[in-house]
Amino acid sequence: MIRTSIVKKLIRRLYRRCPPRAAVVCFDEWGPLEIRPIGGVAWAPRNKPQRMRATYRRLKGTELFFGFYDVHADCLDGVFHRRKRLPELFEAFQRLRRCYPGKKLYVVMDNLHQTHDHPRFLALLKRLRIHPVWTPTEASWLNLIEAHFGALKRFTLANTDDPSHAVRRRRVYRYLRYRHRKVGTQEHRLAGIRSISINKLEAH
Repeated sequence: MIRTSIVKKLIRRLYRRCPPRAAVVCFDEWGPLEIRPIGGVAWAPRNKPQRMRATYRRLKGTELFFGFYDVHADCLDGVFHRRKRLPELFEAFQRLRRCYPGKKLYVVMDNLHQTHDHPRFLALLKRLRIHPVWTPTEASWLNLIEAHFGALKRFTLANTDDPSHAVRRRRVYRYLRYRHRKVGTQEHRLAGIRSISINKLEAH
């Protein structure tokens, strides 16, 4: 209990004030996202509601969104992956490291067993000079990106029936570009995380 309260205070302190020459980033996975109709709110003729098609067979797999939120810059972005394995996690965090050259990185994330606490992943974080800050098991709400995932779902998934992952992916990226324009984070390096060249990921 004592340790949990200390971790909560540390996270809140990082949120209130960014350490010198550092950045505080929240990370989480959003998904898995299937190709299926998703309910929402829409206009319809009286007594003629829109019906959702049946999806007994879903053959197009799932996707996950690896999201990053810079707390003090109010910048949200991320990348899509088909799976949540160590290789996909490695690539996402290598991209993140490239967005903050020369800065100390504090990343708030949950302690997902066998993935976020895997020895290979912890070794990568150490090599990339990224300091993980684990949210307590019963306090995942401390991760600020959770609230932004709620808005992301409301604006991009509600009342949709996408034919493919690519269609939904484009709409999510369109929303992120819109958010960058509204908040004024178009020039932030995290806003270009998807455009980082794969063959340059090792240089950080």
